[in-house]
Amino acid sequence: MRPLIGCLLASCALIALLLAWGERFAPLTHATFGFSGEIRGMREVVVRVEPDGPAASLGLRPGDVLDLSKISLSDRYRLTTGSVAGSRITIPITRAGEEHFITLISASSTRAHDAALASLYGPMFLFGATVTLCIVALIALRHPSVATASLVLYGIGTLSPHTAAQFSWLPNPLYGAVAAIIFTIVLEVPQLALLPFIVRFPFSPTSRSARTRMRVADGIFMVGTLFYTWRNIFIPYNELTWIYFEDTLFFVVPLIILVFAVFAYHDASGEERRRVSWVIAGFVITTIAYSVDTITLNTPDASSTIITAITALAQGLIAAFPITLAYAVLRHRVLDIGFVFNRAAVYAVMTTLVVLIVALVDWFASRMLTEQRLAVAVEALVTISFGFALNYIHARTERLIDRVVFRQRYIAEKRIEYRVGALAFASSSASVDEALGIDAPQILDLTSAAVFDRFSSATPFRRSAETGWSEDTTSMLDPESLLVRTLRSVERPLFLDDAALVPQGFPTGALRPILAIPITAQHELLGVALYGNHPDGASPDPEEVSLLWRLTTAAATAYGTVEARQWRERAAMLEESIRSLGPSVST
Repeated sequence: MRPLIGCLLASCALIALLLAWGERFAPLTHATFGFSGEIRGMREVVVRVEPDGPAASLGLRPGDVLDLSKISLSDRYRLTTGSVAGSRITIPITRAGEEHFITLISASSTRAHDAALASLYGPMFLFGATVTLCIVALIALRHPSVATASLVLYGIGTLSPHTAAQFSWLPNPLYGAVAAIIFTIVLEVPQLALLPFIVRFPFSPTSRSARTRMRVADGIFMVGTLFYTWRNIFIPYNELTWIYFEDTLFFVVPLIILVFAVFAYHDASGEERRRVSWVIAGFVITTIAYSVDTITLNTPDASSTIITAITALAQGLIAAFPITLAYAVLRHRVLDIGFVFNRAAVYAVMTTLVVLIVALVDWFASRMLTEQRLAVAVEALVTISFGFALNYIHARTERLIDRVVFRQRYIAEKRIEYRVGALAFASSSASVDEALGIDAPQILDLTSAAVFDRFSSATPFRRSAETGWSEDTTSMLDPESLLVRTLRSVERPLFLDDAALVPQGFPTGALRPILAIPITAQHELLGVALYGNHPDGASPDPEEVSLLWRLTTAAATAYGTVEARQWRERAAMLEESIRSLGPSVST
């Protein structure tokens, strides 16, 4: 059932993406009735009439007044959002105190096409919408739930309310109901939809206070949805009093979401807190981007170069929330982003220096050498020499950067490698346990670690070394437990959250183990090594996981060597005992 729900949610997001692209490039709704007006309460005053449009041919002039209360809901939406070419509406016109009705038929318009491209979906806005809907679809497909369903609803909010115009071919009053629902889903509800999501991220709440906040957030979402649906069906669209009310909610709703997010951050700990912080950061950036985009599009000088650049930047930053969300949800772990970015920056600087050296030689050869052929020969020689030396330079540069700039990480890696080599000469299992449960977390700066091992299939796994585990935590692992059976199946490092494993008796909070590594030899599980987060809440990154796996692999070999040595010693002692009893046995 869950895979089916995931496919349905992902399909909704992809359909919304198709509508977004269709709204920009398909000519379906690039039509006009030939005039534009200004809403004043329940009336619309004609401000501009296109000379060659349908309205001009029927004598509509600037200053004419339309009584919106006398137009059906369907025709009101067709008038205000646009419609497909050939749509017919009948509107009451008041001029000089006299009222009469005219019937307008929309026609295709190049002007409407250009206006749609300019105002609805610019390239950057379409980029943000595409990124948002693709990420939301992927999350919903992998993790179908109430939280991800609300995410899909949030992603649909990247559409324009003018999407309703693509359904204007529907008959009255069906189109009015469809348009009102589309307006509610696209324009009003998406921001509210983050409330059911944030109170369930990263996991459904378990404490009483958190569950109470979840019910309050769900209640706000449901009341808001019902209110906006009623408002879009029974209240004329774009009535001036509602514009002020909606502008207020535009700033109030993000504050409410931020309050619930702060509570979620307060309740979380360790890696969960890091994941919530990424979501909050992305949400804040996206909210600011939406605000800037709205303000710049409504400024009198919106077409200036500076305002256009600011608008494009804001529309691109709209994708910040889904990107950080994908990082926190799909990745399941928070990497040391500062380390990755700093390393990339250093390598970029070193590469730039190499390029500058080549450019300097080129300049020197062209300026200082008057002989054309000699200059070309020097340049070719330098270029070829750098080509052959590039791998050498890169290897030495990488080694130099690791030793100098990232010295702490480099030292940790070397120390783990030394431990791996030393395990080959371990004479007791206690030395192996110490390397896994005490040395490794100390070297890699992990908050907790524990080693469970056994040398008999008839006994449980007993805790033999630990860091950060108290006496009241579990000291044995049942061979039939889900954790042990899962590690036997995968035979590789496993993050407990990925398999939804929450064993009883393990440390909680900052000391909670998040990584389990099986200690196997010839597909036999000899033990289990458990490791926690870093003190700042970040999980071990792939390089650290690889180092720990190498260490446990060496430990499995060491366990076998120690056991073999012990059996040889027992066999030698038994043989010596038999020899000492030899004369008496012969008699």
